[in-house]
Formats: sequence, structure tokens, C-alpha cells
Amino acid sequence: MFPVISPQSSQDWQDYYQLRWQVLRAPWDQPRGSEQDDLEQDSEHRYIKNNEGEVLAVARLHFNNHLQAQVRYMAVGEGHRGQHLGSRLLHELEKIAWTQDAQELVLFARERALAFYERHGYKVVEKAHLAYGDVQHWKMVKQKPSEPGWFRHPDWTQVLQDTWRESIPISDAMGIKVESYTDWQFSTKADLKANLNLHNSMFAGSVYSMATLTGWGATYLALKELNLEGDIVLADAEIKYLKPLTTAPGATVTLSECSGELIELETEGKAKYTVPVNVYDGDVLVAKFCGVFFVKR
Repeated sequence: MFPVISPQSSQDWQDYYQLRWQVLRAPWDQPRGSEQDDLEQDSEHRYIKNNEGEVLAVARLHFNNHLQAQVRYMAVGEGHRGQHLGSRLLHELEKIAWTQDAQELVLFARERALAFYERHGYKVVEKAHLAYGDVQHWKMVKQKPSEPGWFRHPDWTQVLQDTWRESIPISDAMGIKVESYTDWQFSTKADLKANLNLHNSMFAGSVYSMATLTGWGATYLALKELNLEGDIVLADAEIKYLKPLTTAPGATVTLSECSGELIELETEGKAKYTVPVNVYDGDVLVAKFCGVFFVKR
């Protein structure tokens, strides 16, 4: 997965603005330069590029005042849509805004993008301007959530967190919390101090337990997405420990890497779901886990 980064070099900036113009201005015969405004120097810029240096997606954040930030110039290259690039950029800009104490985010969405932003918690406030004579925009707003990392369906992640605490006591003792749920991944974190061994690193058993619960949580959320319910149990698993974990425990599931037909739960009364989990110490991969979960009605 290519990282979300800020433009640095002159070439980075040139490529960043090129995609912005190409997607948002060129189709309406607008000149180069029209993709920029007076707030460029006071904004946060993020983009995603591949290993060949091709810019795939861009977006910008600026503050209108100390309580309100605005997302602008969100653009994804035509050949790279449907890969959650826009979601990842939006998530990064939201984190910046919430960290800097913004209480709401505002944006002006083209009609074709309304469903995308609504899926990410934005609500239409009013009909806004008409650009280039035929591109209707709508003002949309999102209030700062109580759990900024719970990007998608915070009600589901709250139930998941409560279920862990009430039904799986070890999760509470280990300090395992939902960190983020997005279109592309589910991640958790844990309290290192509650899981230290005599070598001042995380117990191997704690690493395993965190990975198991993260895989269990990803399965639970996958069922919710399909409007299904069932009892989830770990049937089989393997783990490979790569390095000691000594600072910041975290675990992540890339949703596209999960496999299984959970919809079979409806017809067969049972289903199997395979969930790969990466365990990190900060940004460093320290363990790879793969769990096979069975779900029964």
C-alpha cells in the first residue's frame, strides 16, 4: 500500500498540481494555474504516488478559522479509482484537522461525489455554487466525532469495544482498543506496560492475543457490513514473530486481504473467514498472523 505523504521536491509539487489540474480543471478547458489559489502556502497538502513516482491522488486542507477546516482539491487519477485512495487522503486530512482542534470540517462536493462523502460521515447542508455552467456543488459538513479514528461506522466499533470489555476480560486487562476502522483497514492498539515481560518487550502471548482479537474484530465488522450475525470462533491460526515489540503495540488488517464467503452464513448456517493480521511496533512490522475464523448462526 503506497503511503500518504506531503510533496517535498520541486518535481513533487509539479506532479501534485499536474494531477489536480488534469482531473479538476482540464476537462472544463480551464488554464494551468487555475488549480491553485491564494491559500496554497497556508494549507496542508497530501498525495499518494506509486513506486514509479506517478501521482495517483491529491488533496488539500486549510483552516477557515480556528474551529473550522476545509477540504479542497480532492482528486484521484482516472485509472486509479476504486482503490480507496480518496478515502485514505480524506482520513489523513481529518486526522490533521481534529489534532489541531477543529470542531468541524466543511467541503463543497460535486454531485457525483455526494455518496462518497456521505459514506464518510458528511452531511449535505445546502446547494452551493454552479461551476463552469454545469457542475453543481453542494456544501457538506462533518462534526468532530468523539472517536476521530473510528472513521467508518463508529456505532459498530463502539459495540465491538464494549463486547471485548464485557465478554473477553483479557482484552481490557491488555488495554486493547479499536484505533481505526476505514474502507480499507481495521486497526487496534494495546497498552505496552500491561503486557511487558522480564526483557521489557511485549509477551509473545500478548502479541498473539492482540492479533487474534484484531482478526476477530475484522470478522465481526465484515459481518456487520453484510447485515449478518453469528458466533465467531478462532478455528486455526499461525504466527511468525519477526522482532521484539518494545514501544507501541498495534495490529492492522488490510480488508482486501481477507478471504471467505461470509454470505454462506445465510444459506448454510456457517461460514469460514481467513484474516491476515500484521502486528507493528510503531511503524515497524514485528509479527505476521493469519487466523481462520468460523462463524455459526
